[in-house]
Amino acid sequence: MSLGRLSLLPLKLKPPYQAIHSLHSFSANSGIYRSTPSTPNRSFTSSSPSTPISLPSSSFPTSRMVKAAVTQITSTNDVAHNLKISEVVIRGAASEGAKVIFLPEAADFITNDAHECFLLSPPISRHEYTIGLQALAKELQVTLLAGIHDTPEDDEANDDGPASERVFNTQVVIGPDGTIIDSYRKVHLFDVALTGGASSAGPNGPSEPPTDGSAPSSAKKALVGESSRIRPGQQINEPVQTEIGKIGLEICYDIRFPEIHTILTRKGAEIISIPSAFTLKTGHDHWYTLLRALAITYQVFVFASAQAGVHNPTRSSWGESLVFSPWGIELARLPSIDDELGPIDTRPPKKFGEPEPARSEMKAAWVTVEVDLEEVVRTRNQIPLGVQKREDVYGVVGEKA
Repeated sequence: MSLGRLSLLPLKLKPPYQAIHSLHSFSANSGIYRSTPSTPNRSFTSSSPSTPISLPSSSFPTSRMVKAAVTQITSTNDVAHNLKISEVVIRGAASEGAKVIFLPEAADFITNDAHECFLLSPPISRHEYTIGLQALAKELQVTLLAGIHDTPEDDEANDDGPASERVFNTQVVIGPDGTIIDSYRKVHLFDVALTGGASSAGPNGPSEPPTDGSAPSSAKKALVGESSRIRPGQQINEPVQTEIGKIGLEICYDIRFPEIHTILTRKGAEIISIPSAFTLKTGHDHWYTLLRALAITYQVFVFASAQAGVHNPTRSSWGESLVFSPWGIELARLPSIDDELGPIDTRPPKKFGEPEPARSEMKAAWVTVEVDLEEVVRTRNQIPLGVQKREDVYGVVGEKA
């Protein structure tokens, strides 16, 4: 199989962005998009049969192969600008035939200011960014999944109290008719104490203090996290039926909790959507491995759209949007910040409170894949984990979820 390459399409936006779209190699036999891992330690081969197969039947009229796309953007605190960037990648993916298009976590905005975060997070019914996506979905007849921030509707219970400025970290699903099919509120919040710098407390948190001696001793070990400004969700949603199968909804840090994957696959998920804004440190060390392991262990397609690049002087995201098959084959990949700036461990350490160095902008990007609609069934038939579970020994995980 010969290898293709990404092509770039210049676009006039502020700042200048370019869109990467899928001019990669295709298998002559199956027509499935293939992308090559960018680092030697990520190379692998697979014994998975190459004959095209498909997911279980859905209520949507589908062809044997259905196109979907992951995207990658660099959100800022300018919601209107972020919507314009999102429109670019959505239109690009739709022009290539994608019927389901995945956007990153916090696609609506990223800010370090807690009060600004609250002001930019109205209820979904009045949400400027989401309303813009609804119009695009209806116009282009596509399904969109995107990460946003929102607050409770006026008639919704507010457990935090009316004075709270905490918001939800949400993934919305918008159907081809422009209506909101579902919304999932992130259950697991990113409250961690990383070392080594180049990290953050979620997509809207402060940079993590480095450990090079430049930070106060109390700051070096401080626990930083989303919970200071993000409300946790209280339920795991039923998988959403789409043109490419049943999609289980997760967000970013959820990937580290096997219980949610187990529950979603037991509920019938064939695909996991996990929009993210991974930090540089965890992106470099964990992102690829976590996603591929998720696909293999739970025998699902994984669509992971990611924030990428520099959002503001103290906040950057790893990027590297990915798609994996249920066999663990990398079907698509977009660039990481390493691809743009060089390996993370070759950059000079930052001093505490020092802003990010001036960098070239990451490119707004998309890549389309043709989803093999029965590969979940075939993979699960070959390795029948579902019927081999020993729930008589360890019980049913999340039985009441």
